Amino acid sequence: MSLLSKLVIKGMQLARLKDRVRKNDLNQLQKYSLPLPPASVAKTVTTEALEVNGSKGVWLNKQNKWNGVLVYLHGGGYIIGPLKAQWQYIARLVRATDRAALVIDYRQLPQFPFPAGLDDVLTIITHLQENGILPAKWFLLGDSAGGGLALATTYKLRENNAPLPQKLILMSPWLDINMSNPAFTQTAAADPMLSLAGIRQAAAEYSRQDHLHNPFISPIFGEVHGLPPLLLQVGTAEIFLWDIRKFYLKLIEAQVPVQYEEYPDLFHVFVLFNYLPEAKKAFKAQVEFLKRSNSTEGKPT
Repeated sequence: MSLLSKLVIKGMQLARLKDRVRKNDLNQLQKYSLPLPPASVAKTVTTEALEVNGSKGVWLNKQNKWNGVLVYLHGGGYIIGPLKAQWQYIARLVRATDRAALVIDYRQLPQFPFPAGLDDVLTIITHLQENGILPAKWFLLGDSAGGGLALATTYKLRENNAPLPQKLILMSPWLDINMSNPAFTQTAAADPMLSLAGIRQAAAEYSRQDHLHNPFISPIFGEVHGLPPLLLQVGTAEIFLWDIRKFYLKLIEAQVPVQYEEYPDLFHVFVLFNYLPEAKKAFKAQVEFLKRSNSTEGKPT
């Protein structure tokens, strides 16, 4: 791990970041969300708002959709987002790949538990597909809760016999909302961003009365056969590590093409911290993964 990453982690620990997040109520956390890109991002890309039957999103560099579309679902525990760092991340990826992006501002807690957010994503994607706006060359990306939502979206599209994304990129995805894997305790204390209490609070609010093993809530329990190629990226000092490893093995057993990357001692969604050397490496891997054609994708790695 780089010295800079060590300093950032120490700063998070000293600031007791995950404790502050846990102590804030859901309404207070929402004030950090940015439904529109900040000015610093809007200067680097073109933007266009989208609304379909109340479901909202923002196009970035829509003029490049002929070269492919990156549909991005932000993380934030189904409570907050997109955040400034997430806007900066997807804008960098748009510029690096010369493609368009669509950031979907799905409904979140506390007002909108499952399945409101999933419904928003499906409403927009289905509309774009049925109207010939979303090209066949499209990709689905998500970090943290957005990674779980991206996987749930793919399951639903498959169930509806709709076109699937060509590839998936999942960064530190939240795959089991009820944290049923006891191994999580091995890294829970090391994770400087997420607290177990905060995760459980968000999980209870999001699922409400629905079954926690519902694969559209906890996609680790879903059927993975037939999924498109995936890139999975995770740090080894985060609470979701064990579920992500478990999911990786499930993909291998199903012979789903997967590129799996672990970054030693790195924290949850570290790739959003672009100034870190490890984040730059992970970002470069994403660009290369997106640019490779599916015909060159091999067996699970």
